[in-house]
Amino acid sequence: MRKLLLLNLLTVFLILPLKGQDHHNRFEAIDVLSYRFEIDLNDTTNVIRGIADIDVAFRKDVDQFQLDLTNRLADSTGMKVEQITENGREALFVHQDNRITLTIPKALKGTQRNYRIIYSGIPTDGLIISKNKFGDRTFFGDNWPNRGHHWLPLVDHPSDKAMAEFIVSAPDHYRVVAVGKNISEKREAGRVISYWKTSVPLSTKLMVVGVSPFEVEHMQSQSGVPVSTWVYPQNREEGFFDYSIATRPLDFFESYIAPYPYTKLANVQSKTVYGGMENASCIFYHERTVNGKQNHEILFAHEIAHQWFGDAVSELDWHHIWLSEGFATYLTDIYIEQTHGRDAFVASMLDEKGQVLRFASRRLAPIVDTTLPVSIRLLNKNSYEKAGWVLHMLRHDMGDQLFQECVRTFYEKFKFSNALTEDFQAVAESVTGKSYDDFFRQWFYQAGHPVLSSSFKQKGNKMKLTIRQHQEHYVFAFPLEVEIKNRSGKSIRKMLTINASEQSFIVELPFENPGEIVFDPQTWLLYEPYLPAPPRE
Repeated sequence: MRKLLLLNLLTVFLILPLKGQDHHNRFEAIDVLSYRFEIDLNDTTNVIRGIADIDVAFRKDVDQFQLDLTNRLADSTGMKVEQITENGREALFVHQDNRITLTIPKALKGTQRNYRIIYSGIPTDGLIISKNKFGDRTFFGDNWPNRGHHWLPLVDHPSDKAMAEFIVSAPDHYRVVAVGKNISEKREAGRVISYWKTSVPLSTKLMVVGVSPFEVEHMQSQSGVPVSTWVYPQNREEGFFDYSIATRPLDFFESYIAPYPYTKLANVQSKTVYGGMENASCIFYHERTVNGKQNHEILFAHEIAHQWFGDAVSELDWHHIWLSEGFATYLTDIYIEQTHGRDAFVASMLDEKGQVLRFASRRLAPIVDTTLPVSIRLLNKNSYEKAGWVLHMLRHDMGDQLFQECVRTFYEKFKFSNALTEDFQAVAESVTGKSYDDFFRQWFYQAGHPVLSSSFKQKGNKMKLTIRQHQEHYVFAFPLEVEIKNRSGKSIRKMLTINASEQSFIVELPFENPGEIVFDPQTWLLYEPYLPAPPRE
């Protein structure tokens, strides 16, 4: 996902922490196996009618469990549950505090039951019913992070992945796109009924539909993955041109990581509140990404990288969201390196480093930051750019071949499942045969980064080089490459091991008159040069 746009909505998310982090108790009790949503849309009102069939497996003996669904509110928005049945029989439930609490005959560990929920209402969020930039009415699911419960009854947390089906009924001047594969579609009596089904389990943050006037173009990847472009009819030619670039990152990531994990890839012009939202097999891009300039290649690469990391492999807990955003950010950088060259790659890394340093000057926090509420605040420069930089440093430590093996192994082990930071560390250690305790502790769980300066004295052909760390909160340990230059243009590079606030090294020089010390000449270390405060007047 790329952050962007609609600041009024994002401001609301900033000040209202989102529920769902109390899911751990539910995770121990139930496992949703599948959802089947029948959604009826119309043009006369914003009221939707829904039928949800939910298959639940029980992890322990329970006589009560909960699903998420927004209540009917005083302004008549929200959802009203009309009936719930358990295996065809009427079920007891209470719908309050945006939760459905079902009281059931005791379900034993290892058993399964089906629940049908009939409901209706006006979505307060999650399903964005609005007009697009051409004034046409549209409907777009926008569930991240846990906004799906505003229009669907579900367990609104990424840890409970499930199969998903959507049967959408709408006026027949619309076209429908959704996650999964299109199983059938028919048009009769002025309605279109479109049926979509996934072949693998998804997190609920990714379960969406898009309903709009669309023009559609079909392509495929080099490996034969069906790729389609869905854009508004009024900007058909520009959209087909702009979105045709999507096959390039798809081809690259299939070669670098693994075969594409879903049955199709639809790239959709939409009303998402984000720049892009990585819904599995059905990526939504903000409608302004169509401009006829084909200048959103990096956005496409980022969202397509998410199909492997964020979608197929998802964070088990929201505070480990870097496993989604950090991977997508750095895999995009690797895509830039392979397709546009090393200089473009370094320029991207330096730009991202600047973003990380500026963010740290405002808020010093670790990548895995459990102090944050589950909200839009998790989408920050730490979870994107800093996490990408940590992967970059890990690649430098491992070497290109082992790093790629680590990425591939982590993906294969947790594909269609969930992971935490410690799971990725375990994979890194299994691939390399070395411990990464110190590396992960200081870069993922410790706030900040090294702030460095140097000084030197020379006697004969020997230099005493002193390196200082100036950050106050923590002393980092890391390898530091330095380049020593003289006034005649000659230079020498040395790799130093830094693990103290001040260290001195004796370096033998093949030249006289050294004049400049350059840190990290090959751009592999996340650090900040120390700038002493100006003297007070």
